[in-house]
Amino acid sequence: MTMPVGRSWSLSARLGWRLAAVMSVAILLAAGAAGWRAIAAVHELDDLALQKQVALVAAELPPLAKGNPDAVSMPDALVRVFRASDGDNVFLIYQGERLVSVSDPIAVAQIIPLLRKDFPHGFFRLPKMHGHHHGMVGLSTPAGRWQVVVLQGREQTAVLLDSLTQTFTVGAVALLLPIGLATILVAVLTVRRGLRPLRQVSQAALQIGPAQPGSRLPAVGLPDEVLPLVRTVNGALARLDQALIDQRRFMAEAAHALRTPLAIMTARLGIMEGSADLAGLRHDADRMARLVQQLLGMARLESVALDMTQSVKLHAVAAEAIAALVPLALQSDIELALLDRDGLMPFHGNHAALVLALTNLIENAIAHAPRGSSVEVVLTGPARAAVQDRGAGVAPEWRTRIFERFVRGLGEREGGAGLGLAIVAEIAAAHHGSVNVEALEGGGCAFVLNLDPACLPTARESRWSS
Repeated sequence: MTMPVGRSWSLSARLGWRLAAVMSVAILLAAGAAGWRAIAAVHELDDLALQKQVALVAAELPPLAKGNPDAVSMPDALVRVFRASDGDNVFLIYQGERLVSVSDPIAVAQIIPLLRKDFPHGFFRLPKMHGHHHGMVGLSTPAGRWQVVVLQGREQTAVLLDSLTQTFTVGAVALLLPIGLATILVAVLTVRRGLRPLRQVSQAALQIGPAQPGSRLPAVGLPDEVLPLVRTVNGALARLDQALIDQRRFMAEAAHALRTPLAIMTARLGIMEGSADLAGLRHDADRMARLVQQLLGMARLESVALDMTQSVKLHAVAAEAIAALVPLALQSDIELALLDRDGLMPFHGNHAALVLALTNLIENAIAHAPRGSSVEVVLTGPARAAVQDRGAGVAPEWRTRIFERFVRGLGEREGGAGLGLAIVAEIAAAHHGSVNVEALEGGGCAFVLNLDPACLPTARESRWSS
């Protein structure tokens, strides 16, 4: 069944575009805010520099004297500092409206025409002039009977860059943090919205079961990253459908295998005249009963869940399996023996299923062991059993295949259906273990059932039946 595929879209691309848009807006906002903060910081630092310069000049003013001097002499060291700025920094000292001291007469001569006669206290700006294309900023402050005026060119801002960098960094972090949080929030919301098709696919998967063969997950409207997964799951569902078909074929083949001995038995019953035909009739009946028993065992293993929470003692399992096969062993002149260690601890598993597995292994060993020999069940661990016989053994190339359904090894006895060992393999897998064939010294082989109790579940069920 082919599902229609609609136009796909990329979850990563959609997320990327949305995040890019958010980050672009965030960067613009951050840049604008940072620029505004930088300008404000420059003004603040300019004002602070002027205040320090006024304080420096005021500290060097002479003490109060009688009269009104025409000039005030300032220390040469202070004057040299201001003259070193090439006219970018100057000071003027007034007493009333009279100018009594300047740092640079030439620079001040260009500035005086632009100064107001009545100085307001505080900061002020001067328009652009020769040598100062961006104008100047000044600060007028009274200092006793003096009026100190300090001016600074707007071009000289390079000295402020170090302080500005530190101020800008702190402000930028404070601004970008909420933007980053907003970006994360948008990303989370975008991903949740993008994964909505997955939730829809999950709801559709809940409706799929054996009662709806051919059902598939919808592949319409999914992103490119999810579409391959859905297609893979649909492929797995197709394989499961094929497995159901194979199961039906298996049942048909089993029915065919049953039909032949039944037909023969019916024919013999029709022509039976004496006791000589009873032996053949019993043989056919036994073959049919064995095949039916194995088919039923396989069907039960694949039907419902197996209770794996039982406390299992391997000695009791082996004893029960051996007791059930004593009549068959006596009929075949085979001695059965159970060899185990003391103190084997119980483990979690399914008692009845393990009895069935050991019964099949022991019965298989009886069928291949020479008359007069023995079949030994050796328990070498709390969940490890080996069934040994002295028969012809199993060729290396058959040691794996004999555990497949309807596969009968070379020398298989007449009447076998090839299901007994497959059932053993299914039970071993249900107990998180394995079964394998090992050659014995002196001839024969051992079928080893290793369940490894450390891997067994303690409180959950597997998919097999009891």
